[in-house]
Amino acid sequence: MEIGDRLRAWLADQLTISAGGGVSEVTVSDLERPPVGQSSDTSLFTASWMKDGVKYSADYVLRAQARARQIFHKPDVIREGRVLEGLYDVADVPVPRTFWFEPDAAVLGTPFFVMEQIKGRVPSGRPSIHAVGWLTELSSTQVAALWDSAMSAMVGVHRVDWRRSHQFLLDGDERTATVEAHLERMVSWYRWTTRDRPFEITDAAVRWLLERAASVRVEAPVLVWGDPRVGNMIFNDNLEVAAAIDWEVASIGPAEVDLAHWLFFDEFTTEAAGIKRLSGWPDRASTIARYREMSGRAVNDLEFFEALDRLFMATTLIRQADIRVEEGLAPSGTRMGHDNIVTQMLARRLNLPVPELSPDYLAHRQNLKPLNDPQGSESPAR
Repeated sequence: MEIGDRLRAWLADQLTISAGGGVSEVTVSDLERPPVGQSSDTSLFTASWMKDGVKYSADYVLRAQARARQIFHKPDVIREGRVLEGLYDVADVPVPRTFWFEPDAAVLGTPFFVMEQIKGRVPSGRPSIHAVGWLTELSSTQVAALWDSAMSAMVGVHRVDWRRSHQFLLDGDERTATVEAHLERMVSWYRWTTRDRPFEITDAAVRWLLERAASVRVEAPVLVWGDPRVGNMIFNDNLEVAAAIDWEVASIGPAEVDLAHWLFFDEFTTEAAGIKRLSGWPDRASTIARYREMSGRAVNDLEFFEALDRLFMATTLIRQADIRVEEGLAPSGTRMGHDNIVTQMLARRLNLPVPELSPDYLAHRQNLKPLNDPQGSESPAR
């Protein structure tokens, strides 16, 4: 049975249960996968059905756990869906509504959940949203308004009463929210990714972080998005955030984790790429000041968290390089995972020798084309 047929049969059962019976003539159409996403698989589809003589139709998103090209060593797409479910009634954090969860891999070959499809636009453009894409067509006033709405969404995440809605992210252990535990998970994933192979810059970053973690100061833990950036936000026609997406690395922990990630992508798409930021787009100092103003939080030991985030992003590139080797898209001795823009950024942050960019990495970046799909965004691994 094709995936569309299996999805249709499963969806017919879900719709019937939700409607209390009387559902018939269920169809699934326009099933497609946008060419984005590095870990969980995303598909868009339209469903239609009959109920009491009335025809209904709706557009959905199917978010499935990756079966191949796995980035993280412990993926859990159902957990991601539960994060979204807990956010749905939070006014300051607009997210898609989740409808159904399926933990049984026997249905489609992997666990998945189905959520609503939010219409709008996602800032996308390569090598940078500051050079390519629809943001470049906006006035400086419009750019500033969009940025402010995006920052408000991230601040809204940090205001969530997570003990009411996302306590499950602690897995029953309050220590899960500490800096040390966050770093421990990061290092565990890094070791899994590198498989005991030496990576000069990122290995040095691990040592640097481990030496400093115990002295890092943080305020009370918050719900951490894990991947906050405008490329993970869908905007409406008023340039306001209509939905915040991609929550697979959400956790409970220091707010600085998210701020550091935001600052990483700001630098990655501007200074690190040699690209001038859009007029109206705040610089680093203004971003930190605006976050403090909007959140009312102090920002502590940001240098630590920025190094931690650069290690996170560099690890995704190591994994991406390995995947490219496995697929025959890069030679086995490639230096993509060692010598790239992210490791350059990390080396500068730690005052290490800055590597030259790998020819494989440069060729990969130069061959990329801008995406026009509704979920697209630039990424170091693309």
